[in-house]
Amino acid sequence: MLTNIYSSKIKKRFTQNLIKKTIVNFLFLSFFQLAMAENDTIEQLNYESTLWGNIFTAFYYSPGEKIAPDKGFELSTGLLGYRGQLGNKASATLIYDVFRTTSRIEVTDTAGNPMDVSYGFLGSDYTGFLKMAQIDYNINSRLSFSIGQLLNQQYLTYQDRFWGFRYIAYTFQEMNRFGAPADFGARLTFKPHETLAVSAGSVNGNGPFRIQGEDGNLQYFTNIEWTPIEEFIIKVFADHTPVEGLPHRNAFSFFTGYKTDIWRLGLEVNHVENHLNDTDNDLSGTSIYGAYKFLDKWHFLARHDYIIKSMEYEKEHYIITGLEYEPYEGYYTSINYRFLTDDVSWIFASFGVRF
Repeated sequence: MLTNIYSSKIKKRFTQNLIKKTIVNFLFLSFFQLAMAENDTIEQLNYESTLWGNIFTAFYYSPGEKIAPDKGFELSTGLLGYRGQLGNKASATLIYDVFRTTSRIEVTDTAGNPMDVSYGFLGSDYTGFLKMAQIDYNINSRLSFSIGQLLNQQYLTYQDRFWGFRYIAYTFQEMNRFGAPADFGARLTFKPHETLAVSAGSVNGNGPFRIQGEDGNLQYFTNIEWTPIEEFIIKVFADHTPVEGLPHRNAFSFFTGYKTDIWRLGLEVNHVENHLNDTDNDLSGTSIYGAYKFLDKWHFLARHDYIIKSMEYEKEHYIITGLEYEPYEGYYTSINYRFLTDDVSWIFASFGVRF
């Protein structure tokens, strides 16, 4: 009897193993055949690659005694990027940038008074960091999938290009940190019509400088872009970051703009609720900006930002106005004036190169 039971168990185990091996072999062979078929297609596609870079630098001077230092040279961007394109099927983009990735330490006593603190190496103002590492698959003409470290659709993929003067100043949301410029995650984009693109996805929510936190929270987002005519766009973005035991962070931005070869005008309205998952720590603001091209190589540019910080009870106006001269394609120079609430002002000589 025991022999029969033991023999039955062996047969059963043998049968299970045989089934598992058969399934594995079948999947392997199917994948191999699919890969071979894909290789036949891939070999017929053209692979193109592009290497590019940006250098944005400036000299500034601030009259009066409200800004220290009141003068100096700065480098806002030193960027190197690579893009590989496999026909119209897939692409990969890799960007390295420089930025201060560490923060100063501030310590206060129980009454909120600042205290002196000593700490070690602060880190370079020009630390190289991974800004973008994105893989894109075009599933078909209407659907695409992106994964990796993605640029934020909140402000960086469209408004930044529309503004067009990044070497002079970052856009409103990036300057005031309404959201991270990039993050690790995945995105699905659907284009039901050539005038409409709808994206949805999820990222870690910790930005480009940190890995996923121990709590494993994710940020969920959606982005809608509608271009009823080529020169005009309406764009809406929203994200949601739920954190157990803390207020949920929510962000919303609306942008509309009209752009031609001669002039452009854009308006954005932005709001972040429970910034950094702090109760009633809300950020709101608007930004309107535009430019006019004249004399072939000259631009007049202007921008007005208005921000409200509920936690700090601050309301600030930030104004930029200036002239740009492009002596050669991809080489830019600008003299611009900037004004901040409380009579703080700067004069900038800005220089930019895109190659």
